[in-house]
Amino acid sequence: MIKGKLEMNGSITEKVIELHDKGYDCDFLLLDNKILVCMQTNRSFPVQDVQVNAVKRAYDNFSHSYKHIHTIETTSGEKGVLLTDSLLN
Repeated sequence: MIKGKLEMNGSITEKVIELHDKGYDCDFLLLDNKILVCMQTNRSFPVQDVQVNAVKRAYDNFSHSYKHIHTIETTSGEKGVLLTDSLLN
């Protein structure tokens, strides 16, 4: 059952796994379009203080909308992935 759900969003899943394998091992959450929180360390970073790169736009079958996959790099060394509904600049 879980395998089928992963296959539905295969494009998103594959890209996130690829990025995790490349060292982007944190998962970030965006709060109020201005604060990023690393889910693994619980550290917060203002968006303007991190490097953000858009890497892929993929369709999410669960929300029936497109998601943007970004990489995040902080000055303190955290590297990770952020999924958003819109492109983050």
